[in-house]
Amino acid sequence: MDFLVRLQKIDRRVMYVVLAVVTTTILYTTWLRQPIEVTPEVKKAYQTVEHLPKNKIVLVSIWWGPGTVAENRPQMEAVVRHCFMRGVPVVILPWDQVGSNLAYNRVEQVAKEMGKVYGRDWAAFGFRPAADQAVLGLRSDFQGTFKRDRFNTPLSEIPVMKNIKNWQQIGAIVETTPSATVGLWINFIGQPYKIPIIYCPTGVMVPEGYNFLDAGQIKGMLPGLIGAAKYEYILKQPGFATRAANALSVSHLLIILLIILGNLGYIAAGKK
Repeated sequence: MDFLVRLQKIDRRVMYVVLAVVTTTILYTTWLRQPIEVTPEVKKAYQTVEHLPKNKIVLVSIWWGPGTVAENRPQMEAVVRHCFMRGVPVVILPWDQVGSNLAYNRVEQVAKEMGKVYGRDWAAFGFRPAADQAVLGLRSDFQGTFKRDRFNTPLSEIPVMKNIKNWQQIGAIVETTPSATVGLWINFIGQPYKIPIIYCPTGVMVPEGYNFLDAGQIKGMLPGLIGAAKYEYILKQPGFATRAANALSVSHLLIILLIILGNLGYIAAGKK
């Protein structure tokens, strides 16, 4: 009883430190494996990539920056890794200035790890403003709309890009975003030309994604960080998303435990 009463007097800073230590420890360890249920929307995203033709590019749209890098980058990485595993060429298309470098640097690391070569297996553009006009333009004149990659190399000199003329050479769109931007691709690319769209939103944007999924306007979805972890699970390639999901689960359990102990301490103190 006295122990429970003393719980009421623990400095809250101690609890913050315990939470930080536990979360950080789990985040940087690989021994913990929690059960992961792969949900239908993630399975559909996986199957979409699994059946893509190898003679068409996958456009990976980057709307995110430092604020949502912890969610959107693992989503991007999981899908890009799958494309590389299948030999499907990837093109990074950033609409965020800072996200442009964040996305490129990570894809470059994955490409080196998997033996993929820039220009042959993948390519990247630099930051593009006026997304709506660019998306409209690429439908009929891809080369004229973008002209050069992030290194100012003409597309005609990049093997993976030189034959991309219009929408017919696009196998799929992967939309990684913290905002309501997927409608741009649905309206201008997905619906008119039946090009599959994989939606990778942050957690707060997930509910609207199910509306698009149910309507058949997107082919699959990676819902937030847990969606990336589920995709890694299918690929049997556990990465940051898997470790982060483990850390979140353990930290939530710790918070619940602290709440229970706090309430028991409150009750015990009232009885004394």
